[in-house]
Amino acid sequence: MNSGSNDKDPQTGGLTWKGFFEDPTDTSDVSLVGQNVLQGNTKNRSAVNVNGGEKNLTYVVQITNTTDQTLSGRYFTSFCDKDITGYNGAKLRYGSTIGSVQSIDHYMTANDAVSNVSAQYGLTTDGGIDYGHQLSDFSAADQANIVRLQLDFTIKAGATATFNLPVVASKGDNSIKANQVATAPDSDFTIIFGAMYSYKEGTFTGVPTTGDMNHNLLLTTYDITAITTTKDTATVQTGDTVNAATFGADPTDAKIGKVTDANGNTVTNPTAQPGTYTVELTRDGYLPKTVTLTVTQRPSDNNGNGGSSTGTNNGSGNSSTGSDVDTSTSPNTVIDGQTVAKKGRAIYALKGLYMYNKTTFTKSARTYHYAKQIRTKRPIFIVDGYTKSSNGALRYRVHDYYHKSRKGYITAKSGYTALAYYFSVPKSKAVRVITSTGINSYGNSSLSGKKLTHYKKGTVLKVKKVVKYKLASRFQLTNGRYISGNKTYVIMK
Repeated sequence: MNSGSNDKDPQTGGLTWKGFFEDPTDTSDVSLVGQNVLQGNTKNRSAVNVNGGEKNLTYVVQITNTTDQTLSGRYFTSFCDKDITGYNGAKLRYGSTIGSVQSIDHYMTANDAVSNVSAQYGLTTDGGIDYGHQLSDFSAADQANIVRLQLDFTIKAGATATFNLPVVASKGDNSIKANQVATAPDSDFTIIFGAMYSYKEGTFTGVPTTGDMNHNLLLTTYDITAITTTKDTATVQTGDTVNAATFGADPTDAKIGKVTDANGNTVTNPTAQPGTYTVELTRDGYLPKTVTLTVTQRPSDNNGNGGSSTGTNNGSGNSSTGSDVDTSTSPNTVIDGQTVAKKGRAIYALKGLYMYNKTTFTKSARTYHYAKQIRTKRPIFIVDGYTKSSNGALRYRVHDYYHKSRKGYITAKSGYTALAYYFSVPKSKAVRVITSTGINSYGNSSLSGKKLTHYKKGTVLKVKKVVKYKLASRFQLTNGRYISGNKTYVIMK
């Protein structure tokens, strides 16, 4: 956490300063440095996590003499945590949890150009301009209530003095969520007010009209919780897209952080190779969550790309048996004037899209994200039916062909999906193999039995006709053999 601001003297310069809180031991604290969050009369907001008890912070005050003469300065700061209504986001006091406030020079970085340093303090029970207490006047109980500081000093031309003031933060009357630092009302924060005045060397007469007078910083406490997930393990296949939604993360904008393999090596693309990976989910203001990702080899489709033949792995995602040829005249149907894939057909995503668990698409209803992929890696879905959203938009009810437990709704809007199989012979009567692993040809349209010929990527094959096999398709080559009509394996020449 590191935030603060000050306004430079608009007239003659003099002493300029900046003040900010920092806690170098806890990077999870929230700061909005440089984001210029303007609410009320405050300029910067920060938050500190005190769930584990009081937090030791440092309030850093850096003072610079911008002139060519020695000046005296008087600096004021106040933590308005109890006595001013509306600023109670964190309780602050000078000192530390392990000792009392020490003389002010103890906290100043050694600098021969700074002299005559002295301080007076104010308590939570004092009025807002009462800084009249000497350190020696404080009892132990008083020291736990110091919220104001008046700092006097002399500083030479061009010199800078830095004071690192120990501050204890504890929970006030309001705590916010980590992602609300920018939007919560001012009343959820404590205000830290500061002002600097320049004087002729050795004098403190009245309140001058020049000086670096305005500094307002808001500080609050926030509730920090770990990222939660609906599942701590997930299994995907090589080439799949993995993100926070893969694990059902909350908040949904969590990111994939460090990924390591079984040997502890950092991995940049875990879905490039099969294996088991440890994945860290991260999000600013939340404790990270560690989950496990298992990546399996994407199966070589039985539709001419190798593998054993079973009734459920025929390329259509449909386990029905029956005639070798589907005699339906078209793979598409029309619903309310919109052409869509018939129920049971395989479709693939042309663009990035989400799967939802409800027909009305909202961010909270998202279950899986499918990024836009090259043709050979496009996700394939089986159309299980149709439905409509609350405003009448048509949806596909589908399951993921490669991850059959993934079921939900995707858009039926034109341009987002297309049939995953060819159902017509190309005009050129030729197709080209595009899958990197190549495809196999078989003597029958079920693509079962003995593999006759393996065709490598780039091979151009002459096509005699297209055969509709159940809910998928096959190309019969001019040599009488059959290959898959899956568009992720071949493309019309």
